[in-house]
Amino acid sequence: MSREASGRGSWRGRGWRGGGGWRGRPWRGNSRNPSTSKPGVSATTLDRLCPYKGWTLYFTEGFVESSLYVEKIKVFEQYFTSQIHLYDKDEIERQGSVLVDYKALTENTEVCMALPDLANQLREQPEISLNCLGLAIHQVLTLDLERHVTVLQGEGLPGGATPLINIPHISARLYNYEPLTALRMLRASVFGRLVCVRGTVVRVSNIRPLCTRLAFTCSGCSHTQSLTLTHGKFTMPTKCMQPECRSRSFVPNRSSPLTLTVDWQTIKVQELIGGEQREAGRIPRTVECHLTSDLCDSAVPGDTVTITGIVRVSQEDGSKGKKDKCMFLLYIEANSVSNSKGSCKRSSGIEFSLKELYAIQEIHSQPNLLKLIVHSLCPAIYGHLAVCNVAPRGIYVCGNTTSTSGLTVTLSREAGSGDYSLEAGALVLGDQGLCCIDEFDKLGQQQQALLEAMEQQTISLAKAGLVCSLPARTSVIAAANPVGGHYNRAKTVSENLKMGSALLSRFDVVFLLLDVPDESHDRKLSEHVMAVRSGKGGASSAMVTRDDIQSQHSLLEPVETPLSDRLQVCPGEYVDPIPPSLLRKYVGYARRYVHPSLSASAAQTLQEFYLSLRSHTHAADATPITTRQLESLIRLTELEKMGL
Repeated sequence: MSREASGRGSWRGRGWRGGGGWRGRPWRGNSRNPSTSKPGVSATTLDRLCPYKGWTLYFTEGFVESSLYVEKIKVFEQYFTSQIHLYDKDEIERQGSVLVDYKALTENTEVCMALPDLANQLREQPEISLNCLGLAIHQVLTLDLERHVTVLQGEGLPGGATPLINIPHISARLYNYEPLTALRMLRASVFGRLVCVRGTVVRVSNIRPLCTRLAFTCSGCSHTQSLTLTHGKFTMPTKCMQPECRSRSFVPNRSSPLTLTVDWQTIKVQELIGGEQREAGRIPRTVECHLTSDLCDSAVPGDTVTITGIVRVSQEDGSKGKKDKCMFLLYIEANSVSNSKGSCKRSSGIEFSLKELYAIQEIHSQPNLLKLIVHSLCPAIYGHLAVCNVAPRGIYVCGNTTSTSGLTVTLSREAGSGDYSLEAGALVLGDQGLCCIDEFDKLGQQQQALLEAMEQQTISLAKAGLVCSLPARTSVIAAANPVGGHYNRAKTVSENLKMGSALLSRFDVVFLLLDVPDESHDRKLSEHVMAVRSGKGGASSAMVTRDDIQSQHSLLEPVETPLSDRLQVCPGEYVDPIPPSLLRKYVGYARRYVHPSLSASAAQTLQEFYLSLRSHTHAADATPITTRQLESLIRLTELEKMGL
């Protein structure tokens, strides 16, 4: 009787707790027997005959010998085996990535014969191809480590222990990928393709953890299985892996060894706009890039980067927290990041072809190089020069519409996470380049933001709980109007411009462009204006009358003829201007490779000149002379010998 009562009570309890006798029985049994309470742990289903130990790290489907993936992996495995001496195996395992030269891979004879359509497959199906590359290098390192273990076992390991070979996930990072894709070409048609873009980093977020593979514990049988979270999107398992369990309730287990978490960071890249690519009336295009693992912290605001990655889409959040399921935002899932700041001290991301190098040599051999460059800067504009269009990296801002944050750096909060992110201003974006500021006298209090940048070549930001410093190695060219519209010769330069002496002393050279009535100049100016209004151009007159503007290029030449007269185009003389694209290459080449050194005699001359300037500082109306002026003299001397 007691057994029947016990049986009925047991049957009811099992049926009520599990929803059926067949559900409650295994659950009660596990709770009563501690020796069998240890849950089973398994990854995704995989054939035991698979020769690749890291297959589950790259593919979710099972191994099939006749799969096209296997054929591609074997080709890549042979390629990496032949190139293994070029790689540091310890560094690859530590970083979790390997750099793969796209040109060397696609131009390899054996690879081209086995995979003639490799370039198209990398472009159209990048995720599969990159996984095959990663698994191939993973297999090469695994086999190499197994051979090493076999050698150690032959020599005799202490205690007869056998080391466990467990190489983590290794990502294949492609570099030298071609062609470059302009940001304006990132449309819906390139979704899912491999692209390469180049631009300036304008915003960098904090690093956050991203779960790419998550373990789930079954609530019914306590069995643990892992599930790959594609693109970081949370997904629950649909059923338990145990055949006898029909439970559909799972609990995430973030502390399980099957859970994989990587570093994740977002950056915003803005397009590089050259003179011929400048579009009026359009803000620069930007694209968000997602960095993972070892790519995090590879760039700071202001860096020029080349990013190779896969174009993805994310769902856009609508207004008031509503999600529009039909609207998506394009972003790039970065595969590799190449930062130009690490390649050369003054590199600006410019590459030179053999034809351009010959053209640069031809330009340098011209007898009157300064005159040629002056008339090539912008022959269509009369008087003032658009220097930013010729500089390899130039930023233009206007003083009356610029804020302090727009010049330096902005600290903003991200929409979703609330974390702080840095957004670069004009001086940071012009790092290793040029920043032209018009209406400099109308900056007001914003002028104080330039003091640190022009002295220390950095921008510091100090907020509550956040202190950082960004590079701002930028040359500043400013144009200011005097108070009242006319220059008062009875006042100093600082009084005419309403500019403090601390800021004025940071400029290497200050030029006064006075509006002096000149019949010859005024006649040529009026002819140019009338020619432009009548549609006849007027470039020739502009070429003749732009010369006095450029007198700053050679102030130290001991000649009797004024520079403005030497730069004028004589009657019958023809000057063939250099195209802006080639002139930009010439300037970039000079900045990168030409670094003149100061000789002992030149240093002695500069020192004597500096001491003579210091001796005249006791006058009442004298400009203060400090060591900044000596540094300016050194820079001007180096510029004179750069060949420009």
